[in-house]
Amino acid sequence: MRRILFVFLDGIGLGPAGPKNPLSTDAGAAFRRLAGGAPWVQSLPERATSNHLVRPLDATLQMDGLPQSGTGQATLFTGVNCAERVGRHFGPYPHSATHDVLDHENLFHRVQALPSVPDGGVAFANAFPPRFFEAPSRRWTVTTRCCAGAGVSLRDLDALRARRAVAADLTAEGWRDGLQLDVSARTPADAAQTLFATHRDHVLTLFEFFQTDKVGHRRIDLAPGVLLERLDNFLGQLLDLLDPAQDTLVVTSDHGNLEDTSHTQHTRNPVPLLAYGWAASHLADARTLAGVTPGIVEALRTGRNDR
Repeated sequence: MRRILFVFLDGIGLGPAGPKNPLSTDAGAAFRRLAGGAPWVQSLPERATSNHLVRPLDATLQMDGLPQSGTGQATLFTGVNCAERVGRHFGPYPHSATHDVLDHENLFHRVQALPSVPDGGVAFANAFPPRFFEAPSRRWTVTTRCCAGAGVSLRDLDALRARRAVAADLTAEGWRDGLQLDVSARTPADAAQTLFATHRDHVLTLFEFFQTDKVGHRRIDLAPGVLLERLDNFLGQLLDLLDPAQDTLVVTSDHGNLEDTSHTQHTRNPVPLLAYGWAASHLADARTLAGVTPGIVEALRTGRNDR
């Protein structure tokens, strides 16, 4: 069964190489493996083969101002230019003008509608703590709104403990130290193994990693180099587990941030699109955030019948 694993990294752009760009100084071997041996910087060489795609994506969506998560992620997960729909960049939560498309036309919906995809064929692998489910009301993020609209289950503490879900920080450190919950320690490689096991049971699996954006905004006390080492170990384990004839790993972002530590704001830099595996060529037409969802849907529409 051919499958796609989509790892979304919040706040990762392609900026100039230099001491203020941790992606040019602290990113490790797995980052380079994904990018064909090159660092994730502005000069990233493009690559387009049958099983490996490397290219920058425009995150500005032809709008002035700094790209934001609400409209950027909504565009990424629907294929609709949601910044244009809103009339500006907006975030971090989805704008009301994007609710309809997120509720009814998101990536999960479009994959579920494919005749070759069985019931329960899509998954969101992130774990959510009890306080998320106990809240009398909540502000839906783009990804959780997509799940709610498409009927995709959100995974809980029990799923995390049973290694059927992945903590957003990979190590579950925030669950133990911040939330005071009884969760065993994980390594980034452990998290990758759990994610890959979930991926093996689904046609499409999404995992959202947002610590990159939080570190870029300096909202958590974690050095960029430490964060990137963890992420590199995680991505490296995924690459080691992946069978490119059956699996495709897709990695991209919604806007720049972490690549310029001289400030704490987003950037207008392009973001990387990296795809390794059988579906890579189906994403070859993507030039902006709006091209990712159509590429994934087309890959699963045609590629799953060509096994």
